[in-house]
Amino acid sequence: METEFFLLALLVVLIGSFIQGVLGYGVTLFSAPLLFLINPVWVPVPLIIIGGVLPLLVYWSHRKSLEKRDLLFAYPGSLLGVLLAATIVGMLSQSAWQMLFSVMILLAVLLSLCGFSFQPRGGVIFLGSWGSGLMGTLTSVGGPPLGLAYQNARPDRVRASLSAIFIPTSVFSLLALYAAGRVRLDDWLLAISLFPAVILGFYLSRRWGNRVSPALFRHLVLGMATLSAGYSLIFNLIR
Repeated sequence: METEFFLLALLVVLIGSFIQGVLGYGVTLFSAPLLFLINPVWVPVPLIIIGGVLPLLVYWSHRKSLEKRDLLFAYPGSLLGVLLAATIVGMLSQSAWQMLFSVMILLAVLLSLCGFSFQPRGGVIFLGSWGSGLMGTLTSVGGPPLGLAYQNARPDRVRASLSAIFIPTSVFSLLALYAAGRVRLDDWLLAISLFPAVILGFYLSRRWGNRVSPALFRHLVLGMATLSAGYSLIFNLIR
């Protein structure tokens, strides 16, 4: 890979890591389409690996805000989503899955803006985790369903809970893709090469993330979900 493209990939992951450090999700959401344009080898497995490492850092910083009861609903939902993804992964192309999920995310955002309030309770957390496991395994982007499920929670709770959910979900996704023969040593080396950008992005988010008010936080969560779904649709339509 040429140096300028690798440096561009580092910049993309740095920005995505900063977003995730602030919102609790966003590194795969922001980075996946751009990394695919730079070089398709970055997606999905290397980005799924990064999507498991970064939450470790975010979770450790906000672990005191975790509501452990959330995990009783989140972990079963994530596992079921990953298992379903492993079963249907070959039914459609990755771009087709991206377009399908993008439409669903935009509809969920529209419902939120029209006054339908998603509250982070058991059933909503279960469905958000299920959608995250499904989407994350099929497209490497699993944040939007959980972001929507937690849109009305306190920012610190969102960061802690989403990180605690993403860590095992990423492991589940990697195991499912490994069983399908889609994980190689090169994927691990590619992911490791981007770790400096992950660490720097997280560090910057620690300095600036606490300045985001709860009201602004919800708008940013919905805006990020809309942005990801929108540019995923546009990217797949013009590709």
